[in-house]
Amino acid sequence: MGQVTAAKPKSKNKTHKPVTFSRVVDLSHTLHPDFPAWFIPGVEKTFGTKTFSPPAIVEVERIMKYEEVKINLNKVSYWEHVGTHMDAPSHFSEGSTVDQIPAADLVLPLAVIDIKAKSTSDPLALLTLEDINAWESKHGPIPKRACLAMNSGWAKHVNTPKFKSLNGKGEHRQPAFHIDAIEFIKKERDVVSIAVDTFSFDNLHSPENDVHYAWLGDERWGIENVNNLDDVPAVGATVVVGQPKIKDGSGGPNRVMALV
Repeated sequence: MGQVTAAKPKSKNKTHKPVTFSRVVDLSHTLHPDFPAWFIPGVEKTFGTKTFSPPAIVEVERIMKYEEVKINLNKVSYWEHVGTHMDAPSHFSEGSTVDQIPAADLVLPLAVIDIKAKSTSDPLALLTLEDINAWESKHGPIPKRACLAMNSGWAKHVNTPKFKSLNGKGEHRQPAFHIDAIEFIKKERDVVSIAVDTFSFDNLHSPENDVHYAWLGDERWGIENVNNLDDVPAVGATVVVGQPKIKDGSGGPNRVMALV
């Protein structure tokens, strides 16, 4: 009888094209104590039946000082959902926490839809299904397993009152995703993550946080407060999300980079 030679296993990455890039774009804001957030430190805020007094956005306490012991060591405390940060599924559901998101899902094709033309005059502009259709008619279908980002131009307002654009009731106004667009990319496109250059996927058009519940509740995640989307192409870049792997975290500040 002749010898039987075991077949070599096929590479699971055989169809994947190598990622090449010529520059790195930092899509993160620097987190600091005055960074805009949903709350004001020390001012009581109510969610449902719970009222609490929010602490500082971020605090850096020097534990060891170089000038004293030739070592710097800080203790850092912050709210999970401040600055450029992830919303894990568990933020608005009983889904995965940040430590349970596969590392492979943190490196994704990046697709960017620009809605600056309408957000310039409307602080409650929405990225709609019509915007997706128009984008795809020009660039083709959203790439498989992509991160779909909304570029409303809001990042440039981060140090001004326009970033919150408070109305007469003190309510925040900023561009966001339309729930119909979210339902479409959930059902018809293979989108892993969404991203916005504002501090929320929702705005006053969805006061019950429809997008958060629909998207995160479907075991998907997203990034809020991204920066520098004007510096990346509409399609073709790769996004890398440096999310700290903290057990049971519902999100957290991270470093987001685009490889172009």
